[in-house]
Amino acid sequence: MRESFGEKKQPMMKILFIGLFILVICLAVCTILISALRTSYSKEISEDFQAHHISAGEKLDSTIRNGIQLVETAAKVLGNSEYEYGSSRIYSILNEYDHFSMLESIAFLVKDGGIYYHNRYYSADAADGSATKLMQTLKGTGETVIDIAISRFEDGLPHLLIVAPVYYNNEFRGYLAATMKIADIFEGEEFNYQNTMGECYLVDREGTIIARSSGAEFIAEKSVDFCVSMLEYSDGKEESKRAIQELDNAFESDKSGFVSIRTRKADSLQISYYPLDSANEFFFLSCYNDNLVDDKVQPLLFRSVLSCMIIVVLMIAIIIFVWATAKRANITIEKLAYEDPVTKGKNINYFKEFASNVMAIFKETPFVIYRFDIANFRYINEAYGHIRADEILTSCIRNFDEIFTEKELCVRMDSDQFLAIIENDKGVQQRLDRLIKNVNAEARGCGIKYPIRFKIGIYQVRKHDHEIDVMIDRANVARKTLGSDENEMVAYYSEKIVQNMRKLDRIESDMQRALANGEFKVYMQPKWDIYLNRIAGAEALVRWIKSDGSIANPDEFIPVFENNGFIEKLDFYMLEMVCQKMHEMIENGNQIFPVSVNQSRMLLHSADYVENVKRIIEKYNIPENAIELEITESVFLDDKKNMINTINELKQCGVRLAMDDFGSGYSSLNMLKDVSFDIIKIDREFFAESITSERSRCILKKIIELSESIGMEVLCEGVETDEQVMLLQTLGCRLVQGYYYSKPIPEEEYINLYCRPYIM
Repeated sequence: MRESFGEKKQPMMKILFIGLFILVICLAVCTILISALRTSYSKEISEDFQAHHISAGEKLDSTIRNGIQLVETAAKVLGNSEYEYGSSRIYSILNEYDHFSMLESIAFLVKDGGIYYHNRYYSADAADGSATKLMQTLKGTGETVIDIAISRFEDGLPHLLIVAPVYYNNEFRGYLAATMKIADIFEGEEFNYQNTMGECYLVDREGTIIARSSGAEFIAEKSVDFCVSMLEYSDGKEESKRAIQELDNAFESDKSGFVSIRTRKADSLQISYYPLDSANEFFFLSCYNDNLVDDKVQPLLFRSVLSCMIIVVLMIAIIIFVWATAKRANITIEKLAYEDPVTKGKNINYFKEFASNVMAIFKETPFVIYRFDIANFRYINEAYGHIRADEILTSCIRNFDEIFTEKELCVRMDSDQFLAIIENDKGVQQRLDRLIKNVNAEARGCGIKYPIRFKIGIYQVRKHDHEIDVMIDRANVARKTLGSDENEMVAYYSEKIVQNMRKLDRIESDMQRALANGEFKVYMQPKWDIYLNRIAGAEALVRWIKSDGSIANPDEFIPVFENNGFIEKLDFYMLEMVCQKMHEMIENGNQIFPVSVNQSRMLLHSADYVENVKRIIEKYNIPENAIELEITESVFLDDKKNMINTINELKQCGVRLAMDDFGSGYSSLNMLKDVSFDIIKIDREFFAESITSERSRCILKKIIELSESIGMEVLCEGVETDEQVMLLQTLGCRLVQGYYYSKPIPEEEYINLYCRPYIM
């Protein structure tokens, strides 16, 4: 459940959906492309077929017109009066024009019914009355009219019959008749395209089929009426009927064009029609089935489909590759984003999502945010090594996961800092105790004997809380209120803490202004020589007297300044103010006593610290040993060697050095060996314990004796009673400081009481 709550949904499905969407788009584009290609190709074929149809119709028209002109010319030659009219003349003309390839045959029909044909004359009786019938058909009255009719000769094929009247000396003698084979016309080169694509037909105005190209299949061989045949060939629907009716109307109106009908096989039959000017009773038709388009476009479509399929396959491969790559990348990213490299558990990023989700789902469940660290973990790290220390960190996460529920989660933030969201029920303390017990057991198992304890800051989540970062910060604020006292290991976030934070904010917002306005005042607390019962020096202490006259306790602002680094500026400010006042006192002839000034730990780590101290001492021409710098032993914890070098450089500047709060640390005696202090100041708590403990008094006496034997003075802080003064005299301590002699007083009051001018 922890995984499902906190895990960010990876965009894998999104990637797949996008890929599939792209794939569908590709397929759609391919389909549209193929359809567009077919449509475009169909249109191109239709336009090309129509253009070839018109060209073929014009060629047919021209061929018939040339045949007519040829026959008319032969009739005129035969009727030329310059030559003698007779049988020999007729045979000569017929033989001459019979050699023209466009004419199948030529004959002369005498007006009495006889026929001259193939160098023979057939009388009307021998011709079986055919000439007479033809003359009647042609309305042979001697009119100069050219008619065209269909005649069937021996081959049984349709022919065009071209007849021209013959006049000799203005006397009508008969008709010169010639035939043209229609089938041969359709076999010409000009009709190759139409025959290859479809079929050609010659029909009259009534729609009667006169001739057709060889191999024609759309209309049955015995069918006579083109429109009726087309109606039978069509699917019979209204749209096809309208197209056939349009074609029938075109026969009557001498219009060219094309129509399209749907066949019973769901194909589309394209029919182009063209009226012949040379023979206005006839129409040239050509038609093709759109299956031909499929046959023509099939190779192109196949290549297009193949290309599209290749693209689709590539797209699928790319999608699979991208999906697999993204999946691996997401696993890596998730590991980097949500996994703690030390404990292999989750990290703060995961925690924020988890906490937000779990609180949204379990709205009625009370949760608390724990922000905790391991007490003195630095010691564990240094004493046992970071490998064992990391095992403790890992143990915390592992045992938390085993002990707490799926709705609860603990992560390591950094170092030994942990963050947890826990259900605030009756068993929470029991689970926490079990966690600490298990972690300690595992610590002992890996050789760590130091007790593992947690310093915990707790924030109780409220119903209206939504910002997880704010909750974490509040738990951390509570944790930070815990000091070094191991009796206090748990702190709850409260309004009092908020008020303290606001107070700290006010302090930080005012500190720069206060320093510039001189609100930080120097107070002096005298140091007393109890042997001579007189003043022996003073300690400079800072007091913040605000512009409204209120005084801020040092305990309120000094820790703040130590945390934010402002203490460096304040320490130098105090040193310079003390040196400036001491210079004035010397100029005015006042007595001066050594004055000690506290120096913060951070200040001594500054690279130019010694140079700045030297500059101030020289600037105000301070006598040697008139200034004491008080340093706590904690400055030596980080870099002891460099600190010893800094101390030695300070002594060369003519200042005295004092170890402040001696006895509060773990290595005070070791410091006496390595660092040449001038004074050691016994911590007031250590001194106070010596009053009631014989063992402590003995230790204190030995410290005093040891210090004096190596040339160091001893000063005890916190002296407040006669009993304490008498004890210190007995132990051999000469210098004291405390309220028994004087509390910290303003600098001017200190000068007036203890530093009066010398009497000349």
